Amino acid sequence: MSFLEAIMLATAILFLIGAIDDLLFDLAYAINGIKPRSFSKARWNSWMKIPEKPMAILIPAWQEHGVLESMVLTNLKRIEYQNYRWFLGVYPNDEQTLDIARRLEKQYPEKVVVVVTDKPGPTSKAHCLNCVLDVIDGMNQIARTQENGWIPYYIGVHDAEDVIHPKSFKLINAQPSKVAFIQVPIFSLPVPLNSWVSGTYLDEFAEIHLKDMPVRQLLGLPIPSAGVGTFLKWSTMEEMYDKYGYWLNQNNLVEDYDLALRVSQANKVQKFLLVEDEKGEIIATREYFPEHFWRSMNQKTRWTTGICFQTTSQWKWFGAWKKPWIPKNLATMYSLFRDRKAIWANPTIVFAWGLMVVSVIWIMIPGSTFYKHISNPALLRKLFALNLTLFTIRMYQRVNFCSYMYGKGHGALSIPRVLLSTVINGFSCFKSYRNFFLAAAKNQHNTMVWDKTEHKFPTLDTIENTSGKNG
Repeated sequence: MSFLEAIMLATAILFLIGAIDDLLFDLAYAINGIKPRSFSKARWNSWMKIPEKPMAILIPAWQEHGVLESMVLTNLKRIEYQNYRWFLGVYPNDEQTLDIARRLEKQYPEKVVVVVTDKPGPTSKAHCLNCVLDVIDGMNQIARTQENGWIPYYIGVHDAEDVIHPKSFKLINAQPSKVAFIQVPIFSLPVPLNSWVSGTYLDEFAEIHLKDMPVRQLLGLPIPSAGVGTFLKWSTMEEMYDKYGYWLNQNNLVEDYDLALRVSQANKVQKFLLVEDEKGEIIATREYFPEHFWRSMNQKTRWTTGICFQTTSQWKWFGAWKKPWIPKNLATMYSLFRDRKAIWANPTIVFAWGLMVVSVIWIMIPGSTFYKHISNPALLRKLFALNLTLFTIRMYQRVNFCSYMYGKGHGALSIPRVLLSTVINGFSCFKSYRNFFLAAAKNQHNTMVWDKTEHKFPTLDTIENTSGKNG
């Protein structure tokens, strides 16, 4: 077997492993007929009458002066819930954002609380949120000595560019007390057809939150936090602090993912809410995602570094290898495998496409010697045919979910956009390798800072004129 044939065979097998993993989710989705749940008007009326549990909504804000005020004011007008407060985490050296936050606090003293971090920015997102959680904890200690003290039942995390569904908090408020962790879907706001980079987020998040997340819940896998639209009982947060000595892991760029796994390992009930309101609109958090290639790559590099490297480095397999082979451990291990496979699957896809292009060009050259390097072409043809079939199924899924959310135009464009998303995801992995091991060489894992993306917020007219499944 030649070196070329060995490389082609290894690439085809790796591609096949990743494709079979995705096929398992496709089958679970199809067999169980998963779709957004709808409830009667009577049920919604009963939920609207449930006494409102207090909610603390955390907003980490580093250089968010362009969107923070619009986000808070717009959501204040739209959210059909009263018993909640915004806790805005801002930095002392970010004067523009701090001024806006202070103005909002003065204008809405019963709704807005400003928390200034103890260090100048940027730090990590976890550090910013930890400063906010420390303040909430202090408030709670005081409130417990007062008859009318305000103690949050839920802690929610949102970003300064989020558009929150008006009934989102009401739906969360209606969940049984046994549920400790709640994640609502995250979708991109609609973008023009020519917004190719932003369009890749339409494709990916539609499939993840309409199929992958519901299937995770169905199979009993840990439910990861999406970073926003995540709610936890305050009592659960206190348990996490008592057990680990911190709220959120400041040594992980995806502190939300880390927290969700710790909650799962504590055998707390997690729930992903895929629910429609009375009008048929999915109750979800919506936002604009990066519209430029390098900003998208930086964002996905942060996600990959945190999930595939930092979480693995710290937690390994959460001790599952050392425990009895019970379903809980198998579910956790499979979930971790699926989350971490991006670190080899995404580069494999980039390499496979590059190898295919080179091979086709080589074959087309007059007098080509390509087949002289292949001892078993029949095996490679079968692997290629199988992978092509599975890839076709993957494209069908992507078109289906994107069309459901954003219409047939975006659905059709999701096919060519997969080329762009493959490049972004693949090179994000390469950058993650470089960043993580460079930080390891310099012993700087604990000083990796928040590499945030720039945000924008839609106008109220844009939000109100957006209707249908994608809200």
